[in-house]
Amino acid sequence: MKKTFLFLFLILTSLAAYPQKSKSQLEKQIAALQQEIATANKLLKTTSKNKQATLNQVSILDKKIKQREQLVKAYNEQIAVLDKKIDQGQLNITSLNGDLKKLRKEYAQMIVFANKNRSHYDALEFLFSADDFNQAFSRLRYIRQFADARKTKMNQISNTEKRISGEVEASRQAREEQAAMLKDEKVQQEALQQEKEELKRQVAELKKQEGSIQQSIKDKQQQAKKLQKAIDDIIAEEIRKANEKSKKEAEERNKGKTSSGSSSKGMALTPAEKTLSGNFANNKGKLPWPVERGVISSSFGKHASVVSDKVVVTNTGIDIAVPENAQARAVFDGTVATVTRLTGANTVVIVRHGEYFTVYSNLDEVTVKSGQQVKTKQAIGKVHTNRQEGKTELHFELLKQKDRQDPASWLSK
Repeated sequence: MKKTFLFLFLILTSLAAYPQKSKSQLEKQIAALQQEIATANKLLKTTSKNKQATLNQVSILDKKIKQREQLVKAYNEQIAVLDKKIDQGQLNITSLNGDLKKLRKEYAQMIVFANKNRSHYDALEFLFSADDFNQAFSRLRYIRQFADARKTKMNQISNTEKRISGEVEASRQAREEQAAMLKDEKVQQEALQQEKEELKRQVAELKKQEGSIQQSIKDKQQQAKKLQKAIDDIIAEEIRKANEKSKKEAEERNKGKTSSGSSSKGMALTPAEKTLSGNFANNKGKLPWPVERGVISSSFGKHASVVSDKVVVTNTGIDIAVPENAQARAVFDGTVATVTRLTGANTVVIVRHGEYFTVYSNLDEVTVKSGQQVKTKQAIGKVHTNRQEGKTELHFELLKQKDRQDPASWLSK
């Protein structure tokens, strides 16, 4: 019987453990999304000083809506987890009530048996009526076993009653939490609907200027292409210098020996740079953001403009909308490869992390210089504010040698 109860307890415990973990993950996700939405609200509050709708406002609002949709989804998942917990709790209560009924019946049978054989359980009479010592010893052991069995059964009944009480309380708490989640989810749904209506209104307002907006986007895409080429040239030069240095070092080591030189088409790395590259790669998905707080206003790759689907925007990195006076910061240890000023991108800082490069553009008041060692989260410059468009936005790129990566997949969630 003990083994049966232990087995049942282990099964119920294991069933409860998985949803609890999922619930914890969802709580963290909800907290993170709420923080992101709060950041978007602050940015929108700043940009809303401009009465006329702007592309920046629309981009941030569009991102905020996507965050809100994720939040609603997380709430619904949380409610589903609580549903399962309540259902499982009810099953546990039903099962335990069945066990309790059985235990009480077994205990009642023991009492009835003891009453029917009362004379046998007068311990002294039962023992002294034994024919010999061995029989008396056997009767004493039997009396003790029967008493232990009754005590065990009483403990099982008590423990089962406590577990039923615990399950009932847990179920009550889950129902209260679910009711609160449903209330919050309704609030989020209403906010989401309002934001969608506001986005629709702002897009309609911008549609009136669709021609000039399309031209503006095309102009910015041309600037982005120039920036991309400039970055490519700078990184190509960094790779050339690294390979040249490696070749010279190899020639020094092999003086007087025949050497065909390096046949590698990649980037030559020192042992220390290989280690740095490995550490950088191992932190994919865990790198700190290049700003303390912000909202991705334009994602990596090709996507249609929020305002006009006639224009496809190609982003070689990500754009992060930030509060005014926000500082850009290094996402990992490395060496500043270059600090340069480019048309349409203000000041650009490129940091080398072995064979990886991170690019921070649209900066003012840069606090680092070429060749300087930087540490993770070290400030490198202030993000430029465009007064005319009412936005403060960092353009951030990440490359493995010449291969551009989606920076969002490298940053911590």
